Amino acid sequence: MKWILAPIAALLVQGLLVQGLSAQVTLSAAVNAASYANPVLPNGSLTQGGVFIAFGSGMGPAKLQEISAYPLPTNLAGTSIAVTVNGTTVNCILLFTSANQVAAVLPSDTPAGSGTMVLSYNSAMSSALNVTVAPHNFGIFSVSQTGSGAGVITNAITNVVNSQTQSANATQLLDIWGTGLGPVAGNEIDGPLPGNIPNLPIQAFVGGQEVKVNYAGRSGCCTGLDQVEIVVPSGIVGCAVPVYVVVGGVTSNFVTVSIAQSGSTCVNPGALTASQLASAQANGGLRQGVASLLQDHSYIAKRDYESDTVAVSFMKTPYVDLTLVPPSPPPMANTCNITASGGSLPAGYESPTALAAGTVMLSGEVGPYTMLLQSTGGYGLVFEPSEQGAEAGIINSGVELTPGTYTFTGTAGTDIGAFNVSITLPALFNWTNRPSPKATISRSEPFVINWTNGYPGALVDIELQSAASLTEGVTVVCWADPTAGTFSVPVTVLQALPPTYSGGSASAHVSQGYMTNNFTAPGIDIGYASWSSGSGVTALIYK
Repeated sequence: MKWILAPIAALLVQGLLVQGLSAQVTLSAAVNAASYANPVLPNGSLTQGGVFIAFGSGMGPAKLQEISAYPLPTNLAGTSIAVTVNGTTVNCILLFTSANQVAAVLPSDTPAGSGTMVLSYNSAMSSALNVTVAPHNFGIFSVSQTGSGAGVITNAITNVVNSQTQSANATQLLDIWGTGLGPVAGNEIDGPLPGNIPNLPIQAFVGGQEVKVNYAGRSGCCTGLDQVEIVVPSGIVGCAVPVYVVVGGVTSNFVTVSIAQSGSTCVNPGALTASQLASAQANGGLRQGVASLLQDHSYIAKRDYESDTVAVSFMKTPYVDLTLVPPSPPPMANTCNITASGGSLPAGYESPTALAAGTVMLSGEVGPYTMLLQSTGGYGLVFEPSEQGAEAGIINSGVELTPGTYTFTGTAGTDIGAFNVSITLPALFNWTNRPSPKATISRSEPFVINWTNGYPGALVDIELQSAASLTEGVTVVCWADPTAGTFSVPVTVLQALPPTYSGGSASAHVSQGYMTNNFTAPGIDIGYASWSSGSGVTALIYK
C-alpha cells in the first residue's frame, strides 16, 4: 500500500508540508496525484476512482498521518473531504493528511460533471472549491514527482524501475504506473480491485508510435493505483523516449522511458566524457563555450519581423549542477512532448558564472564586425534584414545572414585564450504553409506542417503554445526529420493543448537546428558551434 504513497510522501520530508496548524481551513486546489495537471488544462479534471492531491492550509495535523491497514477511512486524524456533483455527495477515501496537503481517492460512484469539494478538519470547514469530475483522466507518475521527466515505469516481469542503467529492449513488457483510468465496481474501501477495466477506450504511445496494450486496470497493490502493461516496439532506441497514454480522448501527461538497442544500459550521446567530468570536478565546474548563428523570420505584432542574431558566450557551470541536472539525451525525430507552464530548479542548484574572453570579431558573408560585449562572457550582434531595423534604431539594419561561412575570431581575455571557430549557414529554412495571424487551428484534426530547404543531419523543431488562462498554458514540442519536408502533429498530441482562452495568446514556431562541430579554446572544456533557422506566427487560436 505504501508503494503508491512513496512518491507523494517524499515531498513531506523536504519540509514542504509539515507546518503549523492554521486557525482557518483553506482548500486551494485539487489535482491528479500523478500528473499534477492544473485544473484549467484539458487533462486537469479529477477522475472517478482516481487518486488526487488537495492543497491548502490548516487541512490536517502538523505531523503527517497516513493509512496503514484496510478498510480505508473517510475520516483520518480529523480530516474528511466531501464532493458534491449533480446533487449527490460522496465522502472521499483518505490516504494521508497533513496541514498543507491531503491525498485521497475519489470514489468510483462519484457522478461525472461539475461540482464542489469541501474539506473539514475537526470542527473547521473550508470554503467550497469548484472541481470537475471525469470518467477518465489518466496521469502517469514520474520519478521526480512533478508529472514530467522519467516515468515510474517498471519491467513487468522483474518489477525493476526503468532507468538509463535498467533500460528496456524491444518486445519487452513494461508497466506504466498512474491513476485515473476510470471507475471500477466494488467496495474500494476494503482493498484494491485488480482487473482490466472493461471497454476502456485506451491508446498508449512510445516514441510517437502506438503500442500494444495488454492490460489496463487497477493494480493488485493499492486502491486507486492503475497499471498499463505495454509491449516495447521494435526500432525505437533512446535514453529519454516520450511516453503518453490517451483514455477516452483525454491525453495524459508525457513522461520518458529508456530503451536500449541491447542490454540494460542506454548510452546518452549528449553525455559528458570521463575526461570532461574529471576536468569539471578539478576546476569546480564545466567550462563551456557556445558560438551560434540564428535566423528567425516570424509574423509578430501584426507585421513580418526578420531578425538574424550572432552570439558567442563563455560560462562555467558548477559541478554540483551536473549531478543535479545531467545533460539530457538529444530529442528524437518523429516524437513529441508537452510542457506545462511553471517549474523550478532543484534544491542546491547554483547559477553558472561568466568567463571573460577578449575582443571577438565576426567575418565572412557580412562584416567584419566587432561583436558587442552584452555581459561578461557574452557577445552578440543583431541584424535586421527589413526596414523595421532602422525604425527600431538597430545599427545593422538592412543586413542579413545569407548562406555561406562565418568565422568568429577572439583574442585572449582574463579567462579564455585566443580562439577561432567557423560555421557554415545553409539556405534559409522556409515554412511554406505557415498560417496567418488570427488563424484558427483545430485540435480535432492533424496539424500538417510543410517546409523546404531541410538540411540533412539537422532536426526540425516544432513548438505550439496555447494559454488556458492568464497564468496557465501548455507548450507542445515535436521533432522531425528535415529531409521529409513535412510533419503531421497528431490529434492525440494536439488534445494536450488547451483551447486558447478569449483574449489569450497562442503561437506556432517551426525551425531547424544543427550542431556543426565542437570547437576548442584555451580555458574551456568543451565548445559548441551551431546554427538555427526558423519561422513563426503569433496571435493564433487553438480550438
